[in-house]
Amino acid sequence: MKKKIIVITGGTTGIGFACAEYLISEEYKVIITGKTKANLDIALSKLGNNATGFLSDTSSIVEIDELVLKIKTQFKQIDGLFVNAGIYKSANFLSTDEELFDQTMNVNFKGAFFTIQKLIPLLKNPSSIVLNTSVVVFKAFANTSVYTASKSALESLAQVLNVELANKGIRINMVSPGVTESPIQKKSGMTEEAISNLLKHFSSTSPIGRIVKPTDIAPIVEFLLSDKSLVLRNEKIIVDGGSTL
Repeated sequence: MKKKIIVITGGTTGIGFACAEYLISEEYKVIITGKTKANLDIALSKLGNNATGFLSDTSSIVEIDELVLKIKTQFKQIDGLFVNAGIYKSANFLSTDEELFDQTMNVNFKGAFFTIQKLIPLLKNPSSIVLNTSVVVFKAFANTSVYTASKSALESLAQVLNVELANKGIRINMVSPGVTESPIQKKSGMTEEAISNLLKHFSSTSPIGRIVKPTDIAPIVEFLLSDKSLVLRNEKIIVDGGSTL
């Protein structure tokens, strides 16, 4: 049987990389995107022959167009898309400026919106789109106002797309991670001490007694991308170790 081809945006580190690695172990082919050549090269060297990678900035419409053209030229069609690329910058609501607002929304929502839109012609019937959202949509955390808004927008989009894209056989579902051990914290502007305290807090208060890891999320994403989830629409699987119970 032909291997399914899955696109993962932001697939060089963290959740995206763990999902690429897991999908390859389950006999998929993956196409990952990355913003820097160094990270992309490292990821591809670890993933092996069933991975292809393209440099692409999710916040740039021009680069999304270039990415879609490259995928179309090399692969013709794809079986699924994991919209994973995202950023988080820690900032109090009153100190959030326009630059931080635009940067977050351009990556987390605008980039996701147009990546999906422009890849629709390449998606087979049936196919699956999985969105990486967050528990911040339903549980409030300080210093996450723009990030929360961007993820809430993404979840609202999923509901509409499940109606509009139904006749194309495209289904959209979501994975909603809690605090996860990932490079996203180090890029957030939080201090090392703050990150350490955050991870310790969720490790000590979680029912599973530890922090969620990217490898915990990967099998769930694979389920949503696979034919095992053919009847699911607009479902959200919360992966937080029970920390939001």
